[in-house]
Amino acid sequence: MSANAMSAGLRDLVRELLDGGGGEPLEGGRFLPLVTLESGARVGLDSAATWVVVAEGGGPAQAFAPDRGPIVFEVLESKRDDFDASIEAAARAAGLPPEEVAFSFPATHVVRAVLARGLPSMTRLALSWLRLTEVRALRADIVAVSRDPTMPVPIRDLAERLTVPE
Repeated sequence: MSANAMSAGLRDLVRELLDGGGGEPLEGGRFLPLVTLESGARVGLDSAATWVVVAEGGGPAQAFAPDRGPIVFEVLESKRDDFDASIEAAARAAGLPPEEVAFSFPATHVVRAVLARGLPSMTRLALSWLRLTEVRALRADIVAVSRDPTMPVPIRDLAERLTVPE
């Protein structure tokens, strides 16, 4: 299975868990929180096994989308090892397969959205946040960064080092 894809089996497990009272109640259903960001916002899965974000004060879950700038940037400001470890620990505690849940997080979509914005400091964070297994999926985006004359040389060099052959 490719990174960022969730199997039908995992979707069924998440649905069963939440329909059976697991996770926590939330406006409009149930939610399995997996990561708490610095702002207090929580990222996790809803009963459709969709990655969602819940604001610190609660309220309805919003589908996690790479175009949600502040949350996306905050995700990247988390250390990747800590972010993944939090997902894996919460998944394990809920009886879900930890690595499969972590791999289903839309990391490549998040990084692609940040790279498209062309902000040097966030581009450096995004490139540094990638796992080697995700680099090939973002090859064209990374090559574009390596050739972008508006990017500082160290960021272009980092992108160049991450460029993998097709």
